[in-house]
Amino acid sequence: MKLYRSSSVEVTLPESGEWVRMECLSEPEFEAFKTGLLQALAYVKKHPVNTWLLDFRALDALGEREETWLQVQFFPQLMMLGHEHYIAVIVSEECYHRMLEEVGDYGLKSYNSFIIINTFCQLPEAEDWLRNQRLSKAG
Repeated sequence: MKLYRSSSVEVTLPESGEWVRMECLSEPEFEAFKTGLLQALAYVKKHPVNTWLLDFRALDALGEREETWLQVQFFPQLMMLGHEHYIAVIVSEECYHRMLEEVGDYGLKSYNSFIIINTFCQLPEAEDWLRNQRLSKAG
């Protein structure tokens, strides 16, 4: 199911409904980035989905404006939903290694009471991690 599409951003829900997937197809325009995530957030408010796949492999790095918006606007709104959300972020191998050098292995993971983020450079690893989070919450 398509939740949002622009020339640079696509937000979908797989048939399984396992997670919300946002893929940046190219450097996103800020408004498209923001609108895509807000559409996903509106969907999640009405449906029991708490896993997210953010595919940023087409980007060299997320822009400062997008990063700030995530931290100041999006994540607080997500936390207000009142339950844990698991976010797998996929970046290119070059970006992953650059981030690993800058922040270390623990820096690629972020945890608080409501948002758990893990960073990957391979799609299957990210999907497996998300499935494991869903299974551990179901069991």
